[in-house]
Amino acid sequence: MKRNRLLSAVLAFVLIAPGFAYGQAKVGTTGANFLKIGPTSRGVAMADAFLPIADDVSALWYNPGGLVNIRQTQLALTHVDYPADLLTYDFLGYVQPLPAMGAALGIQVFGLNSGEMDETTPARVFGTGRTFGASDLAAGVTYAQRLTDKFSVGATAKYLQENLADETAFGWAVDVGTFYNTGWKSLRIAMLISNFGPDMEFISTPFPMPIMFKFGVAADVMKSDRNRLTLAVEGLHPNDNVEELHIGLEYALNEMAFLRVGKKFNGFQRSSYEDFEDDPEANDPFIEYPVLNEDGSISMHGISFGGGVLIPGLGLGVDYAYAQIGYLGNIHRFSLSYKFR
Repeated sequence: MKRNRLLSAVLAFVLIAPGFAYGQAKVGTTGANFLKIGPTSRGVAMADAFLPIADDVSALWYNPGGLVNIRQTQLALTHVDYPADLLTYDFLGYVQPLPAMGAALGIQVFGLNSGEMDETTPARVFGTGRTFGASDLAAGVTYAQRLTDKFSVGATAKYLQENLADETAFGWAVDVGTFYNTGWKSLRIAMLISNFGPDMEFISTPFPMPIMFKFGVAADVMKSDRNRLTLAVEGLHPNDNVEELHIGLEYALNEMAFLRVGKKFNGFQRSSYEDFEDDPEANDPFIEYPVLNEDGSISMHGISFGGGVLIPGLGLGVDYAYAQIGYLGNIHRFSLSYKFR
């Protein structure tokens, strides 16, 4: 009876919270947007459609409710260098299963760093001789609990910090995720409300969190002793932009070699480029992920792909992902994971 009441409370929160998220901010007005960056190459290669899969250490970010799917203690590291030496992104995650309790614990640390930049002023356009930096940091603790043999829930509490020169903003946020294995043809359903928390304040100016509600489904469209092909579809409703649809595929050979591809879609407000020409403000400030460019070529915006290998004897996994992020160009990222015996 107690578990049924807890299950009802979790479902009510996940279903009601998006209403608060939508009303909290208008388009493009949130801060701490580094919280939106997918942490590992596996998820990024699938266009971040990883919410209803959530079976490795990256579930710490994608869906804490799926953390109980992890059978072995896992560690993951990611490092990304953005183009033109703009920024670096780092992620560290660790998960400890607690099978006797039907639970799992995890910790994660991730953030952005600009490094040192030259200070300039209108009077000293070539530099003052001083430097400054900018950085973002998040550190979280996750607990997941299996409530039934098919349903689990997890929550993450995160400490947040943003730094620019000599100024700092502090805050906190919570992620709550659910994972449901229907037991029918490998169909899995998941929901998540992320970055739910109070406004942060920078130099006496408050700004809201980038709250997101996600709903996803996944299933193995092909599975045999040697081959597996998993399809994941995820819808995302943020409080600071238009809705997005993420679709990802993962092919596995003997669960040792992997190929992945994904595509993000949004900008559903108009159906053609002509709509934008007639009303330019219809696009601003939305990000477009069209299927085709104006010349008829396939648009690379929103497309991602990659692969990976797992060495079972060592428990070591290496993953790669490519993602095109518009004006910033192409991002290549590598992730390392380790499964403890």
